Amino acid sequence: MCFRALPLNVATEQGLYLSGESFLHKLDPRVKVLSCLLLVVLAFAATGWAQLFTLIVSASIVFWLVPALTSSIWRLCWLLRWLLLFTLLMHLFFSPGRTLWGLSWLSLDGLLMGVFVSVQMLLAIIVSALLAITTSTKSLAGTFGWFVQPLQWMGCRTEEWQKLLLLTMDFIPVVQTEIRRTSKPESACSADSMQATKVRRWSVWAQKLRDLLARLVDRGDTVAHRIAANEDTCHLPAALTPLLPLALLDQLFSLVVALVITCYWLAG
Repeated sequence: MCFRALPLNVATEQGLYLSGESFLHKLDPRVKVLSCLLLVVLAFAATGWAQLFTLIVSASIVFWLVPALTSSIWRLCWLLRWLLLFTLLMHLFFSPGRTLWGLSWLSLDGLLMGVFVSVQMLLAIIVSALLAITTSTKSLAGTFGWFVQPLQWMGCRTEEWQKLLLLTMDFIPVVQTEIRRTSKPESACSADSMQATKVRRWSVWAQKLRDLLARLVDRGDTVAHRIAANEDTCHLPAALTPLLPLALLDQLFSLVVALVITCYWLAG
C-alpha cells in the first residue's frame, strides 16, 4: 500500500506559536526560558496563598499588557480541565483531615489542598504556554543548543541533540493536525453510525486509527528523507548572539522578574 506524501510545512507553522510584535515576542529566548523555569519552580514551591497571589497578579498584568494571548492561553487551560478536575477530586476523596458536611468520604482539608495544587498547576501551564506561544521552535532549539554548548568540551554531539529537538518540536503540530483531521465528522459516517451496532462503530474507529497511523508514518518518512538529503529545513537554526550585555528590554524584564521574586519571598 502506498500513501501520498504530504508537505511537512503544512503543520509546522501551526501549533502553539503565534507570531506577533508584543514585548514577549521581542525578548531574548534565553531570558524567557530561564524566567519560565524560575516561575514554574516558584509556583510549585509556594507554601501559602500569599505567594501564589503574587504569581497570579504577575500573570494578570501580562494578560492586561498582551490581551491577544489571552484567548490562546485559556483555550489550552480548557483542554487540560479534566486533569485539573482529577487532581481536585483525588485530594477531595483521599486526603486525610477534617470532613466536609459531616461526610467521612469527603475531606475539607483535601478540598483546600486540591484547589491549591490545581492553582499551582494552572500557573505552571500559563507560564509555559506564554513561552511556547511567543517563542518559535527554532528559537527554543537554538536556546537549548546554547545551554548545552559547554558539553561539547566533553565530546558530546550537542548539534545532533539540537537537530533532534527541532525535528521533534516541529513534528508535534503534525500530530495535532492529523488528529484534528481524523476527528472531523463525515456526513456519511455520521448517518451510518446512528443506526450501526457497536461492532460497526468499532470498525469505523479502528479504520480511522489505521489511517491516522499511516499518515503519521508517511510524515515521519518524509522527515527521514529530508534528513538524508540534508535539506535546508533540517538544518540547525542560526547561532544566537551573545547574551551579555542584555538588551534594554531584556534588562527591564529581568528587573520585573526580580521584583516578582522579591515580593514572593516577602509574602512567604
